[in-house]
Amino acid sequence: MRADRYLPGTDWEAYMGKVFQEIELVNTGDEVLHRHGMLAAEQIRRVKLTALVDTGATLLSVPEDVIQKLGLPLLKQATTRYADGRTERCNIYGPALIRVLGRVETVSVLAGHTGQPALLGQIPLEGLDLLVDTGRQCLVPNPESPDMPLVEVYEAA
Repeated sequence: MRADRYLPGTDWEAYMGKVFQEIELVNTGDEVLHRHGMLAAEQIRRVKLTALVDTGATLLSVPEDVIQKLGLPLLKQATTRYADGRTERCNIYGPALIRVLGRVETVSVLAGHTGQPALLGQIPLEGLDLLVDTGRQCLVPNPESPDMPLVEVYEAA
């Protein structure tokens, strides 16, 4: 997938070799209210966006203006360390449902900077049981569990 297809006006060369994925985020609280007949389906707050897959990131990071559109509640604050070594205190919101390639997971969402791409990090990727195919520049289901996520549980002997 060519990065410039998803990020108009950006320098494609800066994104060469990167993996982008369409994702959908849904307000979990709205989804629960809908299941109980207290909210119409069309009132559920949801957004679709393109995320840069970043296996060096821990969480899902989404610009704060998108989080506000979803109406997600603040869960906590955490210190974030960037690749260049900088640290910053950031808000973490949620829970939200993330839908990717037909799989669904409940996630916390780190507030990113407005104008920056969403980043799909390691924890949501593991929960969705998706792997990065760097050769084809895409996400793929784990071959051990092509139909649904595989959840590993180790019991003490």
